[in-house]
Amino acid sequence: MNKWIKIIKEIRSWLIIIALALFLSALINSQIFAMATVKEVSMQNTLFEDQMLVINRLSYKNKAPKNGDIIVFYQSREIGSFTQEFVRSLKNIFPFAKSREEIRDRLVKRVIGIPGDVIDVKDGYVYLNGERLNEPYMKGITEEDGFELPVTVGENQLFVMGDNREHSMDSRAFGFIERSHVEGKATFRIYPLGKFGKLK
Repeated sequence: MNKWIKIIKEIRSWLIIIALALFLSALINSQIFAMATVKEVSMQNTLFEDQMLVINRLSYKNKAPKNGDIIVFYQSREIGSFTQEFVRSLKNIFPFAKSREEIRDRLVKRVIGIPGDVIDVKDGYVYLNGERLNEPYMKGITEEDGFELPVTVGENQLFVMGDNREHSMDSRAFGFIERSHVEGKATFRIYPLGKFGKLK
């Protein structure tokens, strides 16, 4: 009997440790740092498919995104409350619970325009407030892609583009994104190890 009691206690202690680890992981992932895997070619040559990024979810708690920031956002949904994001993060720990729709909706782009900025495209280049934007990260040429320009970025909105301009679905296609949809700033690349480092 004592043997079984010891086994039950051991199992219980392991279950408590696992539950605590899951709780802390979901808490950190939903409120402080999150992970994102690049799923597209739109950010080449800055980011490539299957690279893993660290997202700082605290970056924009007390300050606004800046031009040039690489951000992760949801095209169709706002970032929820503490509880909503915690529950979502807890679900996402289990691969079978992840929503394919949500994965497709989560995008990585670069901020090109912030509230009040006037965005235009001429001769394959972006013009910000009347001046040609210096974009050493840009790949290809920039076309309007059907979006009517010039345009002024509204309050609490952002204009985003991928660095790979000829192969990016971005604000030129779906318009402005709302600040409330931004999950955080992509700050570090952690995989592959040869590319480990801070993002620029």
